[in-house]
Amino acid sequence: MDKVVARKLRPWEGKALHAMKRQLSNAVNSLHARIILLSRGGVGNGQIARCCGCSPTWVRIIIHRFNDGGIDAVTWYPYYCHRAGPRKFMADVTEQIAEVALSPPKELIGLSVWSLSKLRDYLVEQKILRWISLERLRQILHERGVRWRHSQTWKDSTDPEFWPKYRRVRGLYRRRPDGGRRISIDEFGPLNLLPRHGRHLARTGHADRHRATYSRKGGVRHMYGAYDLERNELIGQFVEKKNWTTFLAVAAAARCCTSCWTTPAST
Repeated sequence: MDKVVARKLRPWEGKALHAMKRQLSNAVNSLHARIILLSRGGVGNGQIARCCGCSPTWVRIIIHRFNDGGIDAVTWYPYYCHRAGPRKFMADVTEQIAEVALSPPKELIGLSVWSLSKLRDYLVEQKILRWISLERLRQILHERGVRWRHSQTWKDSTDPEFWPKYRRVRGLYRRRPDGGRRISIDEFGPLNLLPRHGRHLARTGHADRHRATYSRKGGVRHMYGAYDLERNELIGQFVEKKNWTTFLAVAAAARCCTSCWTTPAST
């Protein structure tokens, strides 16, 4: 169930949104009104995005705008784009720019990450605008609150069971299962077994330097860490190889008995 839904409409807001939906000459207002009305009708954000031809993140942004500022926050007034004003691009164009920036680039350009230059080339190719400088494009995205580093719209998993698994994991953070334990596991490495120079420094007064390509006769180690939320314990284990078999073995050991681990325990 979607957590981001439009709030309850006041009587006059419902009439105004239906009027906005019928605005054939203003596609921006019509789209935003459809999103709010569909959300109030119990339609999920993913289904709304498919019906309206936009991304789920853009649907959530419009709903957040409406919940915070009402109809004025999702309405485009034509006089905002008067030629005498400082704005160079019309509001509907900036809305399209933000919508494209929040869409998965994998489906649009075949790449996994947006950049300003790639976004500009795509906007020009799709004839959304004729030309724009990278700095002005950056300013528009900043004004619209687009933050690629904080956005996960294009970090989609290919696993069809990803969201059910995600919701189960998130549920464990909120509530411990009856009679169960919650253990969070992560890995770190590889760690080089570096030589130390303290003794030679004490004897000769200077430290020997080692090349970056020195022979690692001792090999490398990988560290697995596990945090037991119930016991408030952080434990670790070093292994020589890091793969799925060692990860599952460490996870099984942490699940069965964490008291048999030391902190850290070398293998």
